[in-house]
This record gives sequence, structure tokens and C-alpha cells, in this order.
Amino acid sequence: MKNQSHLFYLPLIVLTVLCLLSACSREPKVEGGRVVTIEARSFANTLYYSGTIQPLKTLVVPCPTDGVVVDMPFQYGEKVKPGQLLFLISSSKFLSDYKSALMQYIKAKSDFNNSQGMLSEAEFLHKNELISDDDYKMKKSTFYANRLALLQAKDALENLLKQLDIKDINLYKLTIADIDKITEAMHLRMSSENLRIFSPAEGTVLSPSKTEEENKKISKGDAVKQGDVLAVIGDMNGLSVHIKVNELTVNQLRIGQKVKVTGIAFPDEILKGEIKRVDKQGEATNGGLPTFSVEITVPTLTAAQQKMIHVGMSAKVEINIEEAPQIMIPFAALSEKNGATYIRRYDTKTGKTPWVEVKTGKATADTVAILSGLKAGDKIVIPG
Repeated sequence: MKNQSHLFYLPLIVLTVLCLLSACSREPKVEGGRVVTIEARSFANTLYYSGTIQPLKTLVVPCPTDGVVVDMPFQYGEKVKPGQLLFLISSSKFLSDYKSALMQYIKAKSDFNNSQGMLSEAEFLHKNELISDDDYKMKKSTFYANRLALLQAKDALENLLKQLDIKDINLYKLTIADIDKITEAMHLRMSSENLRIFSPAEGTVLSPSKTEEENKKISKGDAVKQGDVLAVIGDMNGLSVHIKVNELTVNQLRIGQKVKVTGIAFPDEILKGEIKRVDKQGEATNGGLPTFSVEITVPTLTAAQQKMIHVGMSAKVEINIEEAPQIMIPFAALSEKNGATYIRRYDTKTGKTPWVEVKTGKATADTVAILSGLKAGDKIVIPG
């Protein structure tokens, strides 16, 4: 019974095969070749680039004044919290600025108090018509000017005090009569006179760099100048990679395009990222094509990935370029004459195969794109 069942299905299988063979041979036959119907197809081109792991975002820690680094209670590459002490800097210029700001504040405070008393007196005299309107307005104007000067002096002093460790003296309560306390405030102890630089955010503290290849680590005893970058706080909740692409490829990239990031230091991880930025100005290379800088970002990393992936590691970036549908035909179908390219097109009505001129585009190893002269659905003759 089982064998009879197999015999029952055998004619159906043979019929199906014959139908398929018949469908495959529907294209007409011509002398010197075979007829095929052309179609437009999409092609994906995969590009690979190398780069270096960098933080997702960075904050610069600048030096506010000239000085010498006295202490650095951290190591580059370790995580820090907001407000954590990063640098102690000895700076005679900063101390000079502090003393000048302190004296300016005390003087401004004294001038304000005096003008406040004089304004109260002027208000009484003006109310009783004992002074003129002009005298009263002058006292009032002096009061407001001194109040603005006090606010400005206080703000300047506050900015400096944030970076000093002064605990024993409340400088804002000092008056011009407190000579002893002013003298004490002018001569700070060694523990207080050093300028303190704190971390502005949570992240990984990194050495400053002009480029990805050039790093400059600050060390104890180094002389620094105002405006120098002491460190960079990097956000490693994600990462970024900068790559260089040539002028033939840059116009195929777009913001938001998905990419894959891998690395030899984390071989089991395939990170999903995207193109964040594409430079619009190229950079010259030694004898090669101009290149454009492209920023790749991976928005998030898991806790496990953050432990194994570090700034400075090498990375590979994979970008898939989806090209628009194109008609691709074999090189064998082309013929050149007098600088023009021709192909035999099959006319379904007449059965003739006239030569038509076509314009070609990008090529692969064995096919070439047709830009004009043919359309999807046309039939062409391929020799052989």
C-alpha cells in the first residue's frame, strides 16, 4: 500500500518538473546568442574602516591661571564623580589675584555702607527741604553705583574662593576696620593657598589630546599656563569613533545611517551605532584622494561592555551602502564602436535584434550598470 502511494505521486512530480523546464525555456531563441529579460536590482556595498575608541561626550577641565601642579589624587582612565578633587596648583598669580579681589571687595563694601548712610541722611534732609533735588539725586546715584560695584567685587571674589580651601574666616563679614582678620586672610596657610580644580561631571578622567594620536599627560611638578587643558572628562556610557572616508564615498553616507562597530579587544561584541556627523570640508592626503572626517557613535554600552571597552582601543567600523536599483548586464553583451557602446535589444513584435546605444556606469567584476538606453523589462541578446 505504501509503494502504491509513492507511485500515485510520481506523475505529479514529473509534470511539475516539465512545467518548470517549459517556463525556463519561454525566452525566444536567436542566432548567435540567447535572449534574457533585464531587471533593475538593488545592490549592497559593504565598507570597512579603522578608528580609535573615544568617549561619547567630553568636558574640558581648563587651568584658570599660571602655576605648578602640586598634587593629582587620581589616575588617568579612572572614573570620577562631580566635585571630586582633580588637581592642586600652586600659583603666585592666583594668590595675587585673590588678594586684589579681597581688598577690592572690602573697599567696595565700605563705600557701599558709607553711601547707604549718606543716602538715609539725604532722604531726611530732602524730605524737610534742607537740600536741593540735585544734591539728593547725586547721593542716590552714588548709592546705586556703589551697590553695583559691591556686587561686581563680590562676584569676582566668589569665583576665586571656590578654588581655595578657606574655612576659618568668613570673608564676607569682614569690614575695613578688621585689620587683623584682613591680614590673616591675606596670608593663607600652605593647606589653603593652593588652587583646587574639581571635576565638573561624572565620567572617566582622560589626558588632554590635540589629536587621537597625540596625548599629553599632566604630571606633578609640571608648569601650566592659564587656558591649558589639564584633563578631559569623558562620558563612557556610550562611545564614538572617528573615521576617514575618501571623496568617492562621502556622498553615499548620511546622518543616522546604521553601522556596526567591533574590535579585537572585544571580539564577541558587535556594537550597533550610527553616523553622527559628516564633515563637509575635505583634508588633503599625501598623493591620495582627499578624505572627510566622519563621526560614528554608539549611544549606549552595557555595564559589562563598559568594563572591557576603554578609550584608545582600536575599532573596526562596518557600513552597508544600499545603492539605488540599477540595470546590470554582463560585459559580454556590450559592443563598442567609434567610442560608443551598443547592445542588441530583442524586439518582441518583429523578432529583430537591432543594436541600440547605451550609456554605462559603475561596474563589478563581470557586470556593468546601464544608465540610459534600456529600461527594466527590455529583452537583450547575450552572445553564447
